[in-house]
Amino acid sequence: MGFEADNGTVLTDEMLDKRAEEYEDETWSGHGEVTMGRPRLYDEDMGTVSFRLPCSRIRAVEAAAKRQGESKSDFFRRAIDRELLESR
Repeated sequence: MGFEADNGTVLTDEMLDKRAEEYEDETWSGHGEVTMGRPRLYDEDMGTVSFRLPCSRIRAVEAAAKRQGESKSDFFRRAIDRELLESR
């Protein structure tokens, strides 16, 4: 069985197994540095903001975010950024 990468390269199970072994024994000479975790959203430290909303608003936010194909957090970030730009 094979898998086609975004660039059209076909990778076989054997190729993937070999790369996994190389990675695990630290001999892999892959492309670029491997960074654990999700990529950073901003070039500065981030903090957490927590606030309460009525459940009906939360459901409305979840529905709107889903229609936009984004998370609730992304929805809130975008709304806050838009409001901050408009208030300048």
